[in-house]
Amino acid sequence: MLNYLLAHPELTFSPPETADLCEAFDMAVAVLQERDNTSANWAADDVRATLAAEIVRAWLRGERDIRRLSDQGVRMADTMCAGRARASATSR
Repeated sequence: MLNYLLAHPELTFSPPETADLCEAFDMAVAVLQERDNTSANWAADDVRATLAAEIVRAWLRGERDIRRLSDQGVRMADTMCAGRARASATSR
């Protein structure tokens, strides 16, 4: 999350807000890694940036609950992985 925020200086958050965003991001990554879902590499910078962006978008829409921010990121990841699985299945 910090790398994403540093790459987007137009986004400004207070230290407590940044901590909340980072916590939500870390929670989402932990859930996704626990699933052992191999359709996305959660350590890859571009994948992590996509997840961070979704959490920031939810924040900018007004969501402030860390658990719900994390859940939003996980839902986006599930959608992204389902799309990749469908694309992979149709290309066979």
